[in-house]
Amino acid sequence: MLTLGMRLIKNIKNRHFLVLALYFILAVLLAVFLHSFLRKHSIHEIVADLNGIPAYKKAAALVLTSLSFFILSFYDFLGLKYAGAKVGKKQVMLASFISYAFGNSIGLSVLASGSVRYRYYSACGLSFGDISKVIIFTTATLWGGLVTLSGITFAVHSPLLSFPFINLRYAGVVLLLASAAYIFMLFRYREPFSIYSMPVSLPSPSLGVMQIFVGCADWLCVSAVLYVLLPDSANIGYFSFLSIFMLAQAAALISHVPGGVLVFETVLLSFLPPESSGAAIGALLVFRITYYILPLLAAACLVGFSEVLRLKSAMAKPILFAGRMYNAVTPMLMAAVVFIGGAYLLFSGATPVNPDRLPFLAKIIPLSLMESSHFLASLAGMGLIILSRGLLKKIDLAYQLTLILLTVGAVLSLFKGAEVETFALQGVIIFALFPTRGLYNKKSSFISEVLTKEWFFTILVIFLVFTWLGFFSYKHVEYRSELWWTFTFDDQAPRFLRAMVGLFTLIAVLAAFKLIQPSKPAFVPYTDDINKLIEPVVAKSDDTTAYLAYLPDKQYLFGEDGKSFIMYGTEGRSFISMGDPVGPEELAAELVFRFRKMSEEHGCRAVFYEVGADYIPHYLDAGLKIFKIGEQARVKLADFSLEGSHWSGMRNTIKKAEKEGCSLRIFSKEEVLPLLPVFRQLSDEWMQTKNSREKRFSLGCFSEDYLMRMPFAAVMRDNKPVAFANLWMTDSKHELSIDLMRYGNDAPKGIMEYLFIKLIIHAKEEEYEFFNLGMAPLSGFELHSFSPFWNRLAGIMFKHGERFYNFKGLRSYKEKFKPQWEPRYIAVQSIFSLPSALKSIASLISGGASGIFSK
Repeated sequence: MLTLGMRLIKNIKNRHFLVLALYFILAVLLAVFLHSFLRKHSIHEIVADLNGIPAYKKAAALVLTSLSFFILSFYDFLGLKYAGAKVGKKQVMLASFISYAFGNSIGLSVLASGSVRYRYYSACGLSFGDISKVIIFTTATLWGGLVTLSGITFAVHSPLLSFPFINLRYAGVVLLLASAAYIFMLFRYREPFSIYSMPVSLPSPSLGVMQIFVGCADWLCVSAVLYVLLPDSANIGYFSFLSIFMLAQAAALISHVPGGVLVFETVLLSFLPPESSGAAIGALLVFRITYYILPLLAAACLVGFSEVLRLKSAMAKPILFAGRMYNAVTPMLMAAVVFIGGAYLLFSGATPVNPDRLPFLAKIIPLSLMESSHFLASLAGMGLIILSRGLLKKIDLAYQLTLILLTVGAVLSLFKGAEVETFALQGVIIFALFPTRGLYNKKSSFISEVLTKEWFFTILVIFLVFTWLGFFSYKHVEYRSELWWTFTFDDQAPRFLRAMVGLFTLIAVLAAFKLIQPSKPAFVPYTDDINKLIEPVVAKSDDTTAYLAYLPDKQYLFGEDGKSFIMYGTEGRSFISMGDPVGPEELAAELVFRFRKMSEEHGCRAVFYEVGADYIPHYLDAGLKIFKIGEQARVKLADFSLEGSHWSGMRNTIKKAEKEGCSLRIFSKEEVLPLLPVFRQLSDEWMQTKNSREKRFSLGCFSEDYLMRMPFAAVMRDNKPVAFANLWMTDSKHELSIDLMRYGNDAPKGIMEYLFIKLIIHAKEEEYEFFNLGMAPLSGFELHSFSPFWNRLAGIMFKHGERFYNFKGLRSYKEKFKPQWEPRYIAVQSIFSLPSALKSIASLISGGASGIFSK
């Protein structure tokens, strides 16, 4: 089944199609429901309900929102207590507010708010393990409160909630039992226990009970924000409303749609009584603004304001704390804020202007200015939505265009309908965005990096929503051809129609430009000219893995003096360097920095795979994080000897092979060429026996252009090769290593061990310093109470991953030669990019995603 699934995936031209199709189906279902529901109402009724919400109710909603975010800070306080870490109260409340303001609106709250917490708390000296504990604890608190409070409300079984084949009272009992089981575990497992060798420590009973209590208190507070906004005519009790609210929030969280937009509203409206559902629409709009948009804008202003103060010489500690970490959080935060500002400006073009303002506008501005302002403001709103992705990518052109469109949009909003609210919103965003200029310094192509297929899909969905909203707002209008050319202050439907055509034209032009734009070559082919640059650098290197530069799957970034280079490959959104920079170490810092900058200019992440400890300072200086991935075995030849009881087995291996007529012969690279067909046959036989396929990138492959550049070692029997290995040898005789090791069907048993032993003896005779046995993945990890999460995960994979790879066997085999073990690392931009980087590396080595799951 797995192989069949991989084949199906491989046959799909664009694998993102599945994800886009699922989101499209979800969007269609939501749109159908909302349309069937809202056709019973008009835009005037919704506006009337919105304006009918008293000011004191809006003020109460603001107070309850503030109280909710205050309670959310206790998630972090309790989480830090669970992790045994100490952080100042101001720092905790700042990190909590920004992370939840951002996570609530962007969706994927564990990743979004978790990444913000990691950035802020790491600046306070917390380790990754402690921060992970805080994130896990706060996530458990959120879901614990949701499960417990939902269980209570469902157990009472509100008559408003009914499903076929499901009794919600039983569902509520199950949820309460789950919550009770968690509390029972807190009392039962007071000592740490292990799950797959990973130590797990539950909170103390008092801390766990407080966790559930705080989670429930927060959900009660959030639900109260929306409940107080409902008009008195809704006629629904709080407890009945709470059961519907909890169900809608659960659906929104599971969907991972940003902010649960439309998912939350759809579930809520479908269960409210018919007489109260119409009145709830206005309350939902105010709820969205109060609980989501206003905190997000406040967080954006806070980050921007902290950066202004950061530039001053004297700063308070909380501001200094925020200033140090703003550059990691701000691009995501500003992108979300600009997206919301653009959507607000865009959708205001699909809804009627307040009729009370039209007489005032007619007196002070000409009709032509109002018409053109309405048209251009809609285009500016869509432009801001498009540019928000450019801000996320830190593109300088996107930043400059965003400031221009925000300014233009603010001015146009006044001319098109005296929309002071829109003007103020755009001004707040400009204030928050302006001080962050230094973050946006990427010079990459705006079209190729921003206008991706996924983003075009998002833009198209937004355009469809704009179109539907316009026709819904003006459904009382009788549409006829004359409307296109109607220009009066009172007729607003024609303005929407002209804006709709303008937006469609803008999207079509961008799509056409994207299609005709020549694509960047994803691969620079290996040529003789490049070989002339590579060869002298490889010859002077003390690291035999430099020979991988001769493989035809590599691309190269050369130092300015041509005496060093980085060999790399591209996969997905990763630029992956194979090993450390090749060349003198003093040139490495400049190359590492340039490689990361080049990667970011292409909208990708920089990854350094299988690097050594000597170059770690250069990767840290480039802002990368280091994670161990295994250990490399090297035999120190000066100490190597086959004498003694430990080596008796190897002596017997040599005697047995030589008794069968085997001997080792070294062929120079000049002698290799005529023998390549013979070695090819041995290689094909070995591949068939192993039912394997050629790997690449970090391993050699049987390519004649590659193999003819190095000597070979062959095991001869009856003057005929039965096994071979190509040799990597440094000119300085620092190290000798082998790449391909293959044998034919006629080779005697134990031939590979014989080849290994004889080559080590040969290397010692030739006075090499080390014989490199290669890496043992995921080995050499020390597991103790202070081990970080990645080390524990790698240790579990090494111990229990024999089903996928012979981790233990490979380590054990190389251990027989008593080598020196040296750690090998991967350098990535953050812990959150590590899984994606490892997946890209596996795909690059295996020749595609299907190769990861097959030999």
